Amino acid sequence: MTTMTTTLCRAFAIACTFLPACSSVVVPDERFYRLEPPAAAATAADCGGVLRVQDLQLQTGLASDHLQRLHGNRIELVPLARWVAPLDRLVTDALVLGLARARVCELVKGAADPGDETWSLRGRIVDFVQVGAGATRRARVALELWLERDQQVLFRSEFEAEPAIVGEGDDAIVAALSVGLAQVTAGVVQQMRALDLFAQARRERMTLDGPAAAGPAR
Repeated sequence: MTTMTTTLCRAFAIACTFLPACSSVVVPDERFYRLEPPAAAATAADCGGVLRVQDLQLQTGLASDHLQRLHGNRIELVPLARWVAPLDRLVTDALVLGLARARVCELVKGAADPGDETWSLRGRIVDFVQVGAGATRRARVALELWLERDQQVLFRSEFEAEPAIVGEGDDAIVAALSVGLAQVTAGVVQQMRALDLFAQARRERMTLDGPAAAGPAR
């Protein structure tokens, strides 16, 4: 047996020795998350009007597919933790559902739903990240939103929430972000109620439709 043949045989034997070890390495699986919507409330006494939520814009500094941690001006993607759909789509859909479940409007529509609306809600996602570390970890949710009616801006505000992240792991981050978005949704309802918009829309409908419109909205 030649020296070259002996060397090749030894190399092959070494490769065979390490091959089972290499094949047994477990590759971590990616985890996909959605946002948890709030529970439905009872229909409000001042329920009225049709609200259309336009598709939210995603701030340039935010990634659309991964959970993120913010350290000052540095964004860190959470490895293997991804959103099940683009973040702007997820937040828009969760905002539509959250406002619908608040039961303060006769109907809450998405951007593509047909028909007319009383108001149109537009805006952008400013922050949707984890901030802090250890016991001070928080979920920061910030949306800049403005409400329009007949091409007139009724309000423009930045709604923010920073609930604590309770527990460890990525599941706890998503749960806190869901809570933060629910708090922002409640802030939108509060702002509209402070302007008496729901009751005003209800009175307008009753004036147009007569006494039959006084019953509870579905």
